[in-house]
Amino acid sequence: MREVYRKRGRSVRWEHGHLITVTESGQAIEEGQVFSAKPLRDAPPGMAAPHQAGEGVESVVDQIQTVVRSPLSIERLVVSEGSADHELGGMFWTETTRRVHLSMTFQRYRALIDLGDFEIDEIERVAGVLPRVSGERAAPDRVVLESAVTAALVPHLIGIAPPNVTLLQTAGGLDGKGRVIEESVLRGPPFPNWYRPSYRVRPQLVPLNVRARCSVTGIEPSLARAVALLAPPHGLSLRVLVVEGSDVYAATVHVDRIDAIAPPGRWYPYAAGSFGALMTVV
Repeated sequence: MREVYRKRGRSVRWEHGHLITVTESGQAIEEGQVFSAKPLRDAPPGMAAPHQAGEGVESVVDQIQTVVRSPLSIERLVVSEGSADHELGGMFWTETTRRVHLSMTFQRYRALIDLGDFEIDEIERVAGVLPRVSGERAAPDRVVLESAVTAALVPHLIGIAPPNVTLLQTAGGLDGKGRVIEESVLRGPPFPNWYRPSYRVRPQLVPLNVRARCSVTGIEPSLARAVALLAPPHGLSLRVLVVEGSDVYAATVHVDRIDAIAPPGRWYPYAAGSFGALMTVV
């Protein structure tokens, strides 16, 4: 079977003080085991002109730079917004994206924040507590992972989630082949939908927009909270910034048990997308 996929898009990205605008058209062909991709000079017939994108990028950068100020430093900040038209086998669909990647530092500590929207409330929260970090401690026996931390953990739970936790692909939108993304329980491959991060990359069957569900949803408000990652997750081990009462410290949390998960809320750009929620772990 021969599949011809075409994409035309426009993105605006702020990085290292520069605003970069990219408008691009490309085509990918799959035929059996052969995959080929190339840029296109002109837009494919029937595809619309690139949608406007990027109007909010500089505004968000200004907001973040106002919040992350001395004694904090911005080590890396990338803010982008894009819109793309897709075509495959006579189907047409449009996708819009917003991304924020921030690495902020205080002394030897580095907080990592990745967002799939331009709401910076989590950045404000972490920026407010990071200057109070007092050093390294052992993790509490029980700790609540906040949404941004849970979203980074969830993709690592696929295939190994404990019996009291169900991993789900969330319904909504279209996948990399224009197929409807439907809710499904994720126990392991094969997965039902296709992920295509670029026209240059062959799409793969992977879980999309993953969330975790537990029969226990109540979160104890008095527990210590892991509010940000201090390093990328390493399996089920998380180096995090912990707020416990008036104390703020760095700790490594090894997830051995999950006691409760609140209903999911915000979407984050981890793996092929995941939803964050408050999660109590041991």
